[in-house]
Amino acid sequence: MLRPIKVFDMRRSRLEIIAEILRNLRKPTCWTNIVSHCNMSSKQSGQYLDLLKSNDLIQMQVTAGKVTYKRTETGLKLLKHYGEMFRLLNPGISALPMILL
Repeated sequence: MLRPIKVFDMRRSRLEIIAEILRNLRKPTCWTNIVSHCNMSSKQSGQYLDLLKSNDLIQMQVTAGKVTYKRTETGLKLLKHYGEMFRLLNPGISALPMILL
């Protein structure tokens, strides 16, 4: 039996999650804000933060015992390229509030 084709899948891709984390890191942000704003589990957020750190997309800072994360210039470049790719694939959309840098 054939399954109906979904036009939009409600699940986020790996790249969408990465872009969402990078958008959330406009200014240094703590781990709990990343988890809540990006709607992820603690395990999932740890995996993504490790991936982003290992690829020099974010930096971890420790100030007075508080750990915060901020995006690097490389992370900002990736986010800009993601936004451009999204606009190219969706020509009917001129500006997206979710692609804010």
